[in-house]
Amino acid sequence: MTTSEAPVGEGTITQRLLASACQRSGQRALAGGADGVVYSYGDLAATVQAAAAGLAWRGLQHGDVVGVYVADAVSYMLATHAIRAAGGVPAPVSPCLATAEIAWQLADCGARMMVTGPPYTAASLAAADRSRVRQVISFGEAAGTIPFGALLGMGSLRPAGEIAHDLALLSYARQGDGTLGPVPVTHVELAGELRRLGGETGITERDVVLAAPPAGDGRAYTAFIDNALVRGATVVAARTDELAEAADAHHGTAVIVPLGVDIGAPEPLRVFAVA
Repeated sequence: MTTSEAPVGEGTITQRLLASACQRSGQRALAGGADGVVYSYGDLAATVQAAAAGLAWRGLQHGDVVGVYVADAVSYMLATHAIRAAGGVPAPVSPCLATAEIAWQLADCGARMMVTGPPYTAASLAAADRSRVRQVISFGEAAGTIPFGALLGMGSLRPAGEIAHDLALLSYARQGDGTLGPVPVTHVELAGELRRLGGETGITERDVVLAAPPAGDGRAYTAFIDNALVRGATVVAARTDELAEAADAHHGTAVIVPLGVDIGAPEPLRVFAVA
């Protein structure tokens, strides 16, 4: 049985990802994103564990919810897994929300921290002012925020162990009456979703998966990218209008896009649409 065919083991998705990263240390994990940095699986594991230590040093405790409002898959994965590794719960913020709705979501879930980055920094700060968020962490320099890089000098924290029915993700979806409502996802539910996607997508460590910016309420988006990383693929972040070009440049084999988006990709590129 090859590494990419191995069944997903016990533990949280973050624990599984970082454990498998040791076996793939030199292999590309993430590329693109706001700063264009390429992360090997070894780099990914080291960055996540260092950022988790920084979050814990800044007061993040087990079960705390942290808003995540970023514009690329690399930032999204680093933030999500660092929060989980520190014992927190990432709460994706949909790019479709107005500032007042973002503030309501942050207040409703009790978030005291938020991770953001360009071009969402100003909206994140405005929403934080109208909620209980006291620390806004940003990929990139911005007045009123803590640079993500500032989290990385506080040592390293091994990913927290969780009870299966603890939350792995707290997304918010539009309800039938038009209002937002929480849709919690437990670790056991996320693990089940990855088992399903493993069989349906056929993603392996030989794949290069292009990823559009975060879309929808984050549930499907998170599961698709977590599935790709757990199985050893390379995830390349790109803007929606650059996906076809990025697929050609990086020899992409699959792409994750918002539902209804047609990137005009060549036929061999497998397309996975998220709502």
